[in-house]
Amino acid sequence: MVHQIWNAYPDIKRGLEEVKSIILSEMMVLHPAVKSKIVEYVEAPGKYLRAGLCLLFAQMTEGQVSPSKLYFAAHLEVLHLATLIHDDVIDGADKRRGVEAAHQQFSNRIAIYTGDYLLAYSGRLLGKGLRLQELSQDDLKLGNDKLMETILRGELAQLIHQFDTEMTMKAYLKQIQGKTAFLFGLACQLGSFYPGQSQLESHLAFRVGQALGMAFQIRDDLIDFQLDVHESGKPRLQDIQNGIYTAPLLFAMKEDETIRHDLQVYIQGPTAEGLEDLAKKIFATQALVETESLIAAYLKKMTSFLNRMPQGTPGPIQDLVGAIFSHYF
Repeated sequence: MVHQIWNAYPDIKRGLEEVKSIILSEMMVLHPAVKSKIVEYVEAPGKYLRAGLCLLFAQMTEGQVSPSKLYFAAHLEVLHLATLIHDDVIDGADKRRGVEAAHQQFSNRIAIYTGDYLLAYSGRLLGKGLRLQELSQDDLKLGNDKLMETILRGELAQLIHQFDTEMTMKAYLKQIQGKTAFLFGLACQLGSFYPGQSQLESHLAFRVGQALGMAFQIRDDLIDFQLDVHESGKPRLQDIQNGIYTAPLLFAMKEDETIRHDLQVYIQGPTAEGLEDLAKKIFATQALVETESLIAAYLKKMTSFLNRMPQGTPGPIQDLVGAIFSHYF
């Protein structure tokens, strides 16, 4: 079942159902238990934002969603799922999309190899999409050749900065640019691609997605401070507990230096009381308001790039952005 945010886009909604069918039907023969877990992930409720953006840009650019773009979208979604499975192993997460995480059902080793298989599978899906257009990856002239390096650079940066109380806002933004925003940018760029496309149009599509991806990740990080497990799907302040320091905490530490000291104390001996004391100090600052302003700045940047694209493009994307962000509140 496709998420409700796509109800206003019937063509995209149908396309996403086809994307799911492609993902499930073109996998190689796997161990039944592993394949069943992948199917469970694919069928579980998810927004399919990257795949959906790819199809939406395809429709806006070409007036339709061609078979090749369905494979591009499947490539993005499988790649994203692979990174999620790896993330869950690193974070020790219990669930993903409401289902038991692969490493919990099997083991860390099996989960890692499942994610690795999906990385390889995503490349095959991209290749098939290119063949349907009678193109090679060199013809795309996009950032896809640096995709995995960029994503992994962001993931490595997050691990290196884990429990780093000297984490800076600049490092944080660079980290999420590789971890999340690059894939959003590529989704829009792949969706808008057509032979003979100008470099400017391709670049603008990427920048639209990149700015949206930055806003989306910062919003996701903000939710960790605002919603409880029943609303967000993960325990409140889980990022702080995992040593992942995001915009709200960084803004708070800049405003109140004692928060940094309290954070260092909490790391040495984490307790529920220590976490609650940190939370009270963070909420006493303007950190959440400043984070909202940062999100708004990236959405403004996204709109600026949209307005430079062909006439008629901004509307559908801006409506979708409204649906994405209102879904949380």
